[in-house]
Amino acid sequence: MPQSKITVLRNGKPAMNIKVTLEFVGIVNMGFTKAIFTDKNGIALISHSSNGKALVYLDGRRWGELFAPNQDTFYL
Repeated sequence: MPQSKITVLRNGKPAMNIKVTLEFVGIVNMGFTKAIFTDKNGIALISHSSNGKALVYLDGRRWGELFAPNQDTFYL
């Protein structure tokens, strides 16, 4: 199963316990992933069955996008 790595930083430091979800928005691949919380290193590893454009939500707020599977860093 594909996996995307999302790193979340606050003031340049890892942000722990941030809820991360991906929303796939392609024509065929649509829907949300299961919510995963960041660990002490600010990392959330999200497994997903879809590939393609995904919107990234942090604590329920749309924060950015990526082409999954992939990895990216987001700043609060």
